[in-house]
Amino acid sequence: MPTQYANGAKAAAICDRCGFRYALGKLKSETIRGRKTSFLVCTECWSPDHPQNFQGMVPVNDPQALRNPRPDTGMAASRNVPNQPQSPLTTETNTPVGTEDGDSLTTE
Repeated sequence: MPTQYANGAKAAAICDRCGFRYALGKLKSETIRGRKTSFLVCTECWSPDHPQNFQGMVPVNDPQALRNPRPDTGMAASRNVPNQPQSPLTTETNTPVGTEDGDSLTTE
């Protein structure tokens, strides 16, 4: 036969954290890392279990490197980055600032 308890409609209990008196039905069970402790705490003292407490419980696989990379080595142009000073694919002209067609500015 299962154990029977009184319903405790007017039962009082003490918060295990702050020590104040509350109705037994108002106290909540405290959890740490997803497991219930034997502590009963009031709503002011109770806080939900923070997700950061569960770090390391779930395996994380986040590979960064490729096993057998195959870079494009066939084209010389693929080795150069466009719009760089030494790149043969540069589309910009290197003229001094404030000059036109390489001529120096003269003040009149």
